[in-house]
Amino acid sequence: MGKRTTFRSKLLLLTILPLAVAQAVTLYAVMRTVERDVRQQAKESLSIGALVANEFLAARAEQLRTSVAVLAADYGLKEATATGDEATIRSVLENHSRRVGADVAALFDLDGALVASTLDESMRTRSDLVRFMADASRQRSESTTLVDDTAYHLFTVPLRAPLPIGWVVLGFEIDTELAARLYDLTGLDVSLLYAGGTAPTVLSSRSASPADIDLRRPAETVYMAQGEADQSLTIQTPFVRGGDGVFVVLQRSVRDAMQPYVEARRGLLAFGAALLAVVAVAVAWFSTSIASPLRTLGAAARRMISGDYGTQVTLRSRDEFGELADSFNAMQTAIAEREQRISHQALHDLLTDLPNRASVLKELTLRIEQARTSDRPVAVLSISLARMGEISSTLGHDAADELVKMAAKHLRASLAEDEVLGRSGTNEFVLVLPGQDSDDAQGCVERIDKLLGSGVTLGRVDIMLQTEVGIAVFPRHGKNADDLLRFASIARTEAEKSSERVRVYQAGRKDEFVRRLRIVNDLPSALRRGEIEVYLQPKVALPGGEACGAEALVRWQHPELGNLRPDDFIPAAEQSGTIVLLTRHVLSEAVRHCCALEKTGHTLQISVNLATRDLLDEYLPYHVMQTLKDHRLPAERLTLEVTESSIMEDVRRTVIVLELLRDLGAKISMDDFGTGHSSLAQLRNIPLDELKIDKSFVMTLCEDAHNDAIVRTTIELAHGMGLSVVAEGVEDEAALRRIAALGCEQAQGYFLSKPLAAAELVLWLQRYEPRPWADRRGTLRALSGPQAVPE
Repeated sequence: MGKRTTFRSKLLLLTILPLAVAQAVTLYAVMRTVERDVRQQAKESLSIGALVANEFLAARAEQLRTSVAVLAADYGLKEATATGDEATIRSVLENHSRRVGADVAALFDLDGALVASTLDESMRTRSDLVRFMADASRQRSESTTLVDDTAYHLFTVPLRAPLPIGWVVLGFEIDTELAARLYDLTGLDVSLLYAGGTAPTVLSSRSASPADIDLRRPAETVYMAQGEADQSLTIQTPFVRGGDGVFVVLQRSVRDAMQPYVEARRGLLAFGAALLAVVAVAVAWFSTSIASPLRTLGAAARRMISGDYGTQVTLRSRDEFGELADSFNAMQTAIAEREQRISHQALHDLLTDLPNRASVLKELTLRIEQARTSDRPVAVLSISLARMGEISSTLGHDAADELVKMAAKHLRASLAEDEVLGRSGTNEFVLVLPGQDSDDAQGCVERIDKLLGSGVTLGRVDIMLQTEVGIAVFPRHGKNADDLLRFASIARTEAEKSSERVRVYQAGRKDEFVRRLRIVNDLPSALRRGEIEVYLQPKVALPGGEACGAEALVRWQHPELGNLRPDDFIPAAEQSGTIVLLTRHVLSEAVRHCCALEKTGHTLQISVNLATRDLLDEYLPYHVMQTLKDHRLPAERLTLEVTESSIMEDVRRTVIVLELLRDLGAKISMDDFGTGHSSLAQLRNIPLDELKIDKSFVMTLCEDAHNDAIVRTTIELAHGMGLSVVAEGVEDEAALRRIAALGCEQAQGYFLSKPLAAAELVLWLQRYEPRPWADRRGTLRALSGPQAVPE
């Protein structure tokens, strides 16, 4: 294990680290704000500098333009031009150019041909300057040009006498003095560049190391340029407004702009370091003052962990630590008193004070170890109080708890010395009987029935307690305590399902329970994976024999358990509540198959079975309506089959749901009629369209006169109530002819067809040829009595 971090170290760390982080974040935020502010100020200074430079250049250009206009208006120049003498014209141009400070002057005729200039013989050969001046003379303009690394600012005005007789062009050299003047005005690094060539040419610069300049950027837009050692904020403007020859570039070094704030940053860093040092010293002193009491309390806590609650904690401090020491001493006393109670409660039930499941497991394990050495059995009884849900809902939870306490009291009073009674669930007890086998245990069950069956008085109500008991025996059923408790619980559950009072565990039932649990757990995922398929068993109309409908039945091909019958998973799905998912899947698939059959030319009535939980679902009618709407199937084509037992679960609620379904247009059929417990009065109040006679009556119809009478009476009863009748389980031709003669409207069974996949049903319908199963006369005779059976 690594070295333990002390409280002092943690306190120092938790104090210094947040402070250091806060200072670092603050310094970073301040410097970022300063940097943004500096950049913004630098950008503003560049924009102002560009405005000043433009104003200066505009004023200078206006002054020079006025000087050129004065020259063009001079009478002497006009007179000299009239004489046509080049020397005289040159003399006048030289005098005036010196007067206005021009570096070059020239006179061109109206066609742009050179008349005279101040250029000497060597300069006259500089055709580029002459050609540019000639181009400039063709219009009144202001422009710039570069000739042999010398830039000129050219002005052109017409010479009038009074009509235009020529053009006067004066050029002023753009030199370093102009850049210095702009530098003095703006306080920024100034560069004059010419952009007319393949690459920009620096004419003059007041910057030690001008940054890279991109003349392609828009004029008077601030951008960042990278120099050799620093970045510079840069702005550029044309020397002549609207021109693209010479540009004035203004720059501001970011490093120079940030220089005033470097000292401030150093001061902030020094202040932060000093503050951290002072706080560290203060925290070190403070942590020392509280570490000693904490060590004393820590030592006392370790003594408590080892079980020593007698040593008192003594602190001379009168502050919160002294109060904490007093509270610590009081806590030691309270813990010592409560530990015994907690130990007892950890192994006993709070309501009955009987040993809980953990305690029973411990005691049962001890009894099993003793039985191994003496080769004696140990019986385990799982006892459940029946009808407790009904009692709780009628008398209340407090009354139910009181009954559990009274039952525990009666059971405990009858215990032998070595027997163990515990409570393992809400209404469940566990009884361990050392040295007794299953026969002895059943004798004990008889005593328990007499003891609890004599009744208990709760308030003014006498209640007879009933039990269901499961028995498991060591070593016959299991070799350890956990298995025996589980097997006894399984046997008790089997007794509850079969309405028996007691049942002994049978070997292999655990696997059946695991299999049933596996089926319940796998059902939702099986629906998603499409493992559960919907088959259709056709129905025929009687007496004509035409195919008129089909009942949707389910088949599950489990990837590990194999082909599961409906009886394997539907009861389990009903108990777990997943039957609702299964019903909705079957409903959707059945409606879809019905629509698909109609496209092949077969219009059939489709029947779907509903379970008890479906009938208690008030949302079911809306789901049926949406399913029919999604597949565009008329509601009258759907028949929903219910059983008598499912309706009797909650007659009021199920009747409401059935009425809603019938209002949609769906037909309601009572399946397995004759096997339930509904009365005729209840049957009258149920919204039905047809009765479906259970197959147990139909399969032996011709051999059993009693069944024949039941079927005949059922058909007459149904017709009297305005209901149609369907007979299921038709296994032979004789049964089919008999039910047709009795007036039954529809029949289904293996004699006609087994349940088929949708594709197989299409083939069956294509091959099926209807045939009459009873003539009209035979049917009428059948309705009047059981003797007439048409051949």
